[in-house]
Amino acid sequence: MKRILIYLFLICIVMTNIYVMIFWEPPGKVVIKQKISKEVVSYSKPVYKLDKTKIFERLSSNDKMEFDKIINRLSAFDIGKIKEYYEDSNDEEGAKNIFKLLKKRLTLEDYTRIHEISSSFLEFDNIKWEIKK
Repeated sequence: MKRILIYLFLICIVMTNIYVMIFWEPPGKVVIKQKISKEVVSYSKPVYKLDKTKIFERLSSNDKMEFDKIINRLSAFDIGKIKEYYEDSNDEEGAKNIFKLLKKRLTLEDYTRIHEISSSFLEFDNIKWEIKK
């Protein structure tokens, strides 16, 4: 009988240790999240001819309407991705990703029209070869 009690006691202790080591998390555990910063140093020509924030103010009203008309044909997800790429700190990579997405989703006619409108505020020489891939 003594042996059985010792075995039961040891089994309880082993089970408790396994629980503590694997499953238990202390209350008020401090979680440290590091914010990864995206700093980009570019020695190439800038992608945008104008300031990014003032681009749409300088477009003509016809170009704005046509631009909105074409962009609104995209899905909400695609528009969200374009906004995300536009707000990226790496302007060149963001512009490449935007035009890759537009090339996939738009018809050739719409894509060329967006390309024409965008040429007034974008330097396509820097990003054109990446878009063709």
